[in-house]
Amino acid sequence: MPKKSCATCKSLQEEHRFLKPPEADWLKKETGRKNVDGFMVCEALLADGEKQCRNLRHYFREKPFKEPLRLPDPT
Repeated sequence: MPKKSCATCKSLQEEHRFLKPPEADWLKKETGRKNVDGFMVCEALLADGEKQCRNLRHYFREKPFKEPLRLPDPT
């Protein structure tokens, strides 16, 4: 099965990981969902090479929301 790239940053590499508990909590509050299992965050570096894309997707569904949703940068 071919790997899918990120729909937002168009990264050619598969650099997604599942959400950490604080990130999952943020997504639950942001979307009102009770279950956010299966959501992944893109870790590909953006063009400036310093920030990560952080676009969310659900397993192989690249666009689970009408508009791309990105996790805020970790603080």
